[in-house]
Amino acid sequence: MNYQEIASTLQFYKNESDVSIPNEIFEDLKDNMKKGSHIPVAYSYYYVVNWLYRHCKYGNIDIDINKIKEILGYNKGTRTVDYIFKKDGLLDTMGYTETTKDFPLSWGLDDRNNLHFNMLSEEEKDDQVEYTKHMSRKYSIKRPIKAFNRHDDEVEDGTFHERDNTHLIPFEVFMYCMSNEKIGCTGFYLYSYIKMKNQHFNGKYTCPMDGLAEHIGIPSSTMKPFLSALRKHNLIEGIHNMEYFCFGADKNSRKANSYIANEIDLFSDEEVEFEKLRFISLKEHRQIQEDKQKELDGERIQIPLEDLPF
Repeated sequence: MNYQEIASTLQFYKNESDVSIPNEIFEDLKDNMKKGSHIPVAYSYYYVVNWLYRHCKYGNIDIDINKIKEILGYNKGTRTVDYIFKKDGLLDTMGYTETTKDFPLSWGLDDRNNLHFNMLSEEEKDDQVEYTKHMSRKYSIKRPIKAFNRHDDEVEDGTFHERDNTHLIPFEVFMYCMSNEKIGCTGFYLYSYIKMKNQHFNGKYTCPMDGLAEHIGIPSSTMKPFLSALRKHNLIEGIHNMEYFCFGADKNSRKANSYIANEIDLFSDEEVEFEKLRFISLKEHRQIQEDKQKELDGERIQIPLEDLPF
């Protein structure tokens, strides 16, 4: 689906942009999933069901698991990722989602400015039938548990109520990533991780590429094309913290790249060139080091003998 098709299918409005996700989801998914290539799918699915629930889309639009799979870039007949979404599947057993037939019809704020939902189950039976008449008997939705309770089942400390230790990714970013087949779920997951890390490191996250792949639980060879795609479309800015790279040079002299997750107004639909780190030979590296040493030697201050203390 392209951007406009996703927006139309989900009936997206500008005031429905914000989605807060718990920061611990990255570690939780990495610890619970054996197949690294499916981690971004689980993250993207949890993100979108958060949004659907928060903005009371169930019952108002025709959306089911097959439609969500299409939005995520999968054919609706694909079964390889169903273990993530199904009832009592991965996200359910992790305590991130709950499969239910009850869903919110609208939302509001109570006297203390706390969010609350008006649920289907609270309606009269006849009204419930009216809301669900276009749905199959097997129809169910996902309740995002972490949006309600993160640490205590008795306390509303979820991301719908508290935003401490969360990252906020605008829904427009999600739609942009899903509409670009070179970015998709993996690029969205990588962008979100860097955006989360930017919050912790004053807007710039410095990390070796192999370390970044390890942190998000995806093989480096799988991650690199998506990191490149994010940079080509200016979702991510990469900063080289050294002049060049040389195989065989002292590892202590290497400096990791820094990454900045850009806001959506800086994204580019067309691919743009970005500065790549220059690779040089070991011979060139040694010559550069010799030249730098000579320059340092020439700048040393010569102290006259008579000025030395005795």
